[in-house]
Amino acid sequence: MTSHEPTAHQLPGIAWGGEPAPAPAPGAGPLEWFDSWLAKQPDAPAVVDGTTTWSYRELDQAAARIVRALGGRVTRGELVGVCLERSAPLVAAAVALARIGAVYLSLGARPGAARVESITGDAGINCLLTDGTTPPPPGWTVAPDDAVDGLTVARRGGRAKGAPSDAFCAVTTSGSTGKPKIALLPQDAIANLVRWTCDRLEIGPESRVGLFVGTTFDAHLKELWEALSSGATLHVAPEDARGSMAELFQWWRESGLTHCLLPTPLAELAFTQPWPTGLALRHLLVGGDRMRVRPPEQCAAVVHNVYGPAEACVLTTTHRVRPRSDDPAAVVPIGQPLTGYTVLITDEDGRILPRGRAGEVRIGGAGLALGYVDPQRTAERFVPAPAGQPYVDRVYRTGDKAVMRADGTLEFLGRMDDQVKISGARIEPAEVEAALETHDSVRHAVVVPYQGTGGGLRLAAFLLLAEGARADEDAVLAAARARVLKQAVPAVVRFVDAFPLNANGKVDRALLTRQAAPAASTAPGASTAPGAAPTRQTPRAEDTEAFLLAACRRLLDQPDLTVTDNFAESGGTSLAVARLLALIESTYPIRVKAAEVMRQPDLAALAALVATRLAASARG
Repeated sequence: MTSHEPTAHQLPGIAWGGEPAPAPAPGAGPLEWFDSWLAKQPDAPAVVDGTTTWSYRELDQAAARIVRALGGRVTRGELVGVCLERSAPLVAAAVALARIGAVYLSLGARPGAARVESITGDAGINCLLTDGTTPPPPGWTVAPDDAVDGLTVARRGGRAKGAPSDAFCAVTTSGSTGKPKIALLPQDAIANLVRWTCDRLEIGPESRVGLFVGTTFDAHLKELWEALSSGATLHVAPEDARGSMAELFQWWRESGLTHCLLPTPLAELAFTQPWPTGLALRHLLVGGDRMRVRPPEQCAAVVHNVYGPAEACVLTTTHRVRPRSDDPAAVVPIGQPLTGYTVLITDEDGRILPRGRAGEVRIGGAGLALGYVDPQRTAERFVPAPAGQPYVDRVYRTGDKAVMRADGTLEFLGRMDDQVKISGARIEPAEVEAALETHDSVRHAVVVPYQGTGGGLRLAAFLLLAEGARADEDAVLAAARARVLKQAVPAVVRFVDAFPLNANGKVDRALLTRQAAPAASTAPGASTAPGAAPTRQTPRAEDTEAFLLAACRRLLDQPDLTVTDNFAESGGTSLAVARLLALIESTYPIRVKAAEVMRQPDLAALAALVATRLAASARG
């Protein structure tokens, strides 16, 4: 380096992704791009959902039927709650609402009544699209005449609250006040995302894109619109593919999938399994958490580690991950900004730090949300850019901590506040605390994250009971499940007489975290490798019931689990199911599906199912 060249610490912590990528079709946004392909290839497959395949024409016709069912009672700019799982009807609903100019907001499949009320009340939502299998929340009515293609329309009285005219869709994120936040995304933000993915990931009419992530995650919008905007085919992932590596690989192979996005914990589990040959997979995106496991050498797809908050439209930065590294223990970076984005590293006062110094990530540019439904929250997080910035005048304060290398590559260092990620979902412990405190027996709740033996973060709840109340863990958790995402339901619950305090007189959360950890560390076969089999104090595989009980105790961080406990109700997330099935499939010459695990009334029944399959396998 010559004396006049700047050092890393002299370069400012700013990275710009460049001008937006070219559009995948004529028009200015996703709906127009869909219409371009509809006109060009009406009979080409648009959506594959199990045994159902809809062409672009059939998808458009299904969307038109939904528009007619809404009967002009949903207007432009109105938020509509969509309570559907990944499916062809979900895709049709997204197209229909875009046609109307209404704002699509996914609440997930069959959300709890309390969560629906919290979100719809704040947003002024008076219309829900549901699958009709769950009764509507109190105060909502379903008109049978409005049913169409398996969807039902639930309504309630009152005046709907409108969103800004340029809002295209909305997403929910966890809120520190105990209520979810609703971020409004403009068409330009979705369009910028689609432009980049279609251009850089080479998505076109011959591509087969997976609709894999859950509909409570903003990333499903990327999957949906990048496929429809490029003339590609969108393949809806079967539920079993989300809970079993064998089923995931089989789906990839049978569908000929070329593009997929996996949550980080699930991708890391996949990378530890024998990698299948003969896949058509060309690009695999991994996001939602810090990446620790690199892809195997056998993975022919280009793997991208991606980062981006919902408030900046799903993806903000990306980094190509090589199978090998000179330092296998080195942090996998989150990369550099997508086209149209600017990323800055600042101190807490918003001053730009030099490269090499850790600070808060602030994001500006074409992918930025309009803000939240709540103007006060918008003012707190969407702020003016530091003076003198040539590319942006407004940025989002992420609360994430990162450092920018000399070449502009970012390394993610975690959160600057209490927010955590559990199985890829952003969770505010304060929101979980508020949900627990809705139960009459709980006077005060403190929720802390801890490192579980299954390889990821879990939540522990410490509860102070109201005077004269009885400790009832099941009832308290049931109240929480109705209000928060399933990933946010605590894995450990402890009732306390008082909370420990630190020197400042505040609740000593660090001590509570340490107190939560022993419950995990004493579990049989404690091992921190994602998807690893128990390595000590593990019963013989021949003793199916004892073997699976030990495995579930470790995976769920529940050392007191018994064979009469239910897997799902004991904290069994989709990631825990995937890890359990990976263990079963590596131990026994059988295959069990994720749905079968979740259907079993208790662990004894699960062990009986495995034993029955083993016996059948032995008979040939």
